[in-house]
Amino acid sequence: MDDTDNCFDDLEIRCPRLGGPVTFAYCLVEAVSLPCSRALMCWSHRFDAISLFQRRLGPEKFRLAFQTPPKSRMDSILELIERAKKTNSEASE
Repeated sequence: MDDTDNCFDDLEIRCPRLGGPVTFAYCLVEAVSLPCSRALMCWSHRFDAISLFQRRLGPEKFRLAFQTPPKSRMDSILELIERAKKTNSEASE
């Protein structure tokens, strides 16, 4: 990774998902170990986001972040319900 890549970390935009300002650094870790799946769309008008993400992530993480189809809304809801059930049952034990 080139040191000049870090110069973008403090840039801010309005996040369409959150509805408020976020930094590029936040977008890099929004999905825990991966960047937000919308980061390419949001930042490409400011700089060459594709090249930067490819350098920072490497081919495998880039593919996982941007080339894997997103889960459907229903799948996400069901996953959250299962996680909540598991957390609830662990807390009651």
